[in-house]
Amino acid sequence: MNVQNDSHASIGQASRLPASRPARGKAVSIPLSLACAVAAACSGAWAWAMPAPAPAAVSPISAAANHPGDALRLIDAVRQGRVDIVKQQVGVGLAVDACAPGDGTALIVAAQRADPTMVDALLGLGADANRACAGDGNPLIAAAASGSVDTMARLLAAGALVDDVVRGDETALITAARKNQPAAVRYLASHGADVNLGVTADNGQWRTPLNQARSDAVMRFLRGQGATPDGARRP
Repeated sequence: MNVQNDSHASIGQASRLPASRPARGKAVSIPLSLACAVAAACSGAWAWAMPAPAPAAVSPISAAANHPGDALRLIDAVRQGRVDIVKQQVGVGLAVDACAPGDGTALIVAAQRADPTMVDALLGLGADANRACAGDGNPLIAAAASGSVDTMARLLAAGALVDDVVRGDETALITAARKNQPAAVRYLASHGADVNLGVTADNGQWRTPLNQARSDAVMRFLRGQGATPDGARRP
């Protein structure tokens, strides 16, 4: 039998048969390649029509100024001298004025370290020059303890109050006298610090610049400014 001729004849006959309509209620068979092409085209059109998803927003960490976890992360960066990390962390929401017990704020630590670059960076990020933390003073007290006149100048320029009294603590001038920082004592007095302003410390002790002075040189200077041992109680 001639298979090739029979095969050609069958194909020819099939090409001359009228196209049959699909029976009602029966699915039409579509070649797979055509189905894929249609699906791809529709998918592309749908993707073009849909708006691009918005970038995920960074959820800000609490801006409250009393989150010790925020403070510890910032303080760690401050101690490493990493201004870039401090800026990044504040940028995503860490509270720049948060207090960490035993350390204070990031600005207090920077002032203790007499790090002018970090002090400027934190002030530029909105750190409060008068932000006090219980038991840890404020930035100006920290700067006075370190004896850094440069740091004190930056803080006063940023609005630090020269006679600010931290409850249960003291003033910057009392700290400078107690820490025997004569340059800081002279600087603060020349910028308006009250040499007779006294405070009651957390241990109940009455402190004044003169009764906390630790050297003859500081005592002589304070007396020359009119200081008395008992000072004057704040109303």
